[in-house]
Amino acid sequence: MYYNAALVLEGGAMRGLYTSGVLDTFLEHDIQFDCVIGVSAGSLNGANFVSKQYQRTYNVNVKYRKDHDYISLARPFKHESIINLDFLFDDHGLDWHNFDNKAYLKSETDFIVVATSLESGKAVTLRNPQPGQDLIDALEASSSMPFISKPHNTSKGLCLDGGIANSIPFDIAQKMGFQKIVVVRTRPRDYRKKPTSFALKRLYSNSFKEYPEFVKTAIRRPEMYNHSVEVLNKLEHNDEIFCLAPNDPVKVGRLEHNTKKMTELYNIGRNDAESNLEAMLNYLQKSEPLYD
Repeated sequence: MYYNAALVLEGGAMRGLYTSGVLDTFLEHDIQFDCVIGVSAGSLNGANFVSKQYQRTYNVNVKYRKDHDYISLARPFKHESIINLDFLFDDHGLDWHNFDNKAYLKSETDFIVVATSLESGKAVTLRNPQPGQDLIDALEASSSMPFISKPHNTSKGLCLDGGIANSIPFDIAQKMGFQKIVVVRTRPRDYRKKPTSFALKRLYSNSFKEYPEFVKTAIRRPEMYNHSVEVLNKLEHNDEIFCLAPNDPVKVGRLEHNTKKMTELYNIGRNDAESNLEAMLNYLQKSEPLYD
């Protein structure tokens, strides 16, 4: 069933296993949204959710995490990104979970990918990218983390990780006029980022000296993130937004290699979605479902 609501998905690289657990539970209960807005790993999760590919995110990341063609610290020595996002869309044989372009194209969900423009330092939206290279470029741009991935060219120019400019883009859903917004976070509600260190400021300044606006945004990211969280928590408290978030600190790293920990986080997401399902549906059903 589709709801006239927006689903907003935070990033966090391998912390996105929490999100995939939540989304697989939604698929099991046939819960769909009129709009899905994803940033970074949230955009990758979002694409699989829009194409209704149950457990694709989980299976790919857990089964292939230690495949050096996917993630390897040696890749930069070959002038390649540590994470090979092209790997997710290549065909690796009969047991591979290919992305379902036909199902994605058939979906009536409005899919929005958020990235950060290197030129302006601002968040840009890539709306309903078409299956194939257009979609791949959008997802790779949104998910490419500074220093470990290369910038990607998109219809909005060179971009990197959408989380730099807008880590939890619920404001985009608000600007689109949605009265019902569900946000899936990958950090606990009380998590706050520490100020950007002097060393990291220098690294940004040296690595992206051709893009001063991007540098400013990247350095201000903790401040912007913390403000966004404060606003989001107030909206949740006032029942204006429904949030799902881990209750305990997430011990899965961005490039986590321990697949047992990744599976545990996925199951936490599943359990949280199940235990909050009735409350979320009550929130959503205050407005009528869009259609079956």
